[in-house]
Amino acid sequence: MSRLSRGVSLDGLAKSTGMSKGHLSRVERGQREVTPAVVRSYQEALGVVVAATHCVAATNTESGLPSNMEDMKRRSLLGIIAAASVGAAAMEPLSRLLDGFEGRGLSRVGIAEVQAIEAAADLYTRMDLAHGGGMAVAMARGSLEWGLDLLDKPMNQPIRERLSSAIGLLADRFGWAIYDAGDMSTATKVLALALDNSARGADRDLRAHVMLDLSTVTTDSGRPADGVEILRMALGDERVSSVERANLHAVAARHCAAAHDRRAGLRHVELAEEALSRPQQAAAPEWARRITVSPGHHDSALGLALFALDEDRRAHERLSSALARLDTGRTRTGLRCRTRLAILNMRAGDREGGERESRRAVQDAMGVRSRRVSSDLATMVECARTHGMGELADELARSLAQQAAA
Repeated sequence: MSRLSRGVSLDGLAKSTGMSKGHLSRVERGQREVTPAVVRSYQEALGVVVAATHCVAATNTESGLPSNMEDMKRRSLLGIIAAASVGAAAMEPLSRLLDGFEGRGLSRVGIAEVQAIEAAADLYTRMDLAHGGGMAVAMARGSLEWGLDLLDKPMNQPIRERLSSAIGLLADRFGWAIYDAGDMSTATKVLALALDNSARGADRDLRAHVMLDLSTVTTDSGRPADGVEILRMALGDERVSSVERANLHAVAARHCAAAHDRRAGLRHVELAEEALSRPQQAAAPEWARRITVSPGHHDSALGLALFALDEDRRAHERLSSALARLDTGRTRTGLRCRTRLAILNMRAGDREGGERESRRAVQDAMGVRSRRVSSDLATMVECARTHGMGELADELARSLAQQAAA
């Protein structure tokens, strides 16, 4: 929630808080310390609650305020930013706050610093899954730079492993966003960084998931056989959970379709379904709950694979199930499913269903920044034209053009 989107000017905020406009401006640019008084002022002015639960600073038991304000800044800044209080005016000040937050003077890395990176990774994941775009990328870049700086500082081995996993997750999400913007070369480099860090941590599912993302970039770069081989290496780790194995097999099936190996693709679909029939982990890490084990995720992964393998009936069932179950934050995944469902309806001669799903897809795409989604939408429009629905195709094309120009 931004200050501007709430209609609160810097002048107005200064008057309501009793703080000077210059001071608040410097806070938003990262030139002044973030204090509890500033946080409370933004809460009251914007009508939001700052929930910096991931980064708890030591407090004075009598006053309830942090006993060391520099410690508050170091430990809690990312959590405060995550709650959109201080960097509320725009994402540019937010990126500057993060880029300048280097941990200077920090003698040893502890759990609070790791939790700050984990909080940033979680926030970025949610932002990126919903819409992507520059806002999410700016945050990820600054947080990743800070996390990498922390790796050079002293810490015990359990902290280092957890920090490595947090950096691996953040780099994976950042690399995926770069890939989704169409920069395959840079995405590969960032995902390689993610893989190196995740391999140093204890989360084997995360390591496998980074390999999955690398395999997708590889396949989309014109090397689907290499993409399948990367996933075979990931599947060779017996410590990977059944839910992540199902995900790996579903994506491998899609890569096989790109390699024109339908038989192998269908076998991977079977293996994915077998993995899903096994007992699942009692608890999954937060990133997995947002992605791999979130409702509808496996239906979407299998639906996309079956669509690529020309298994139209089974694809329709999986994609419909995915759309009924996906979390509201999975906007881009939902769009990838809906565009294909529209195409399947058109192929089957269901003009009403094709119109309904395609119009909904264009509506849901408002504000989404994704090369893959744009390509999916263009394919959907072309499919409408191919199946004798020219007026619909023209309507959809006009709507998409208006969105692009907005």
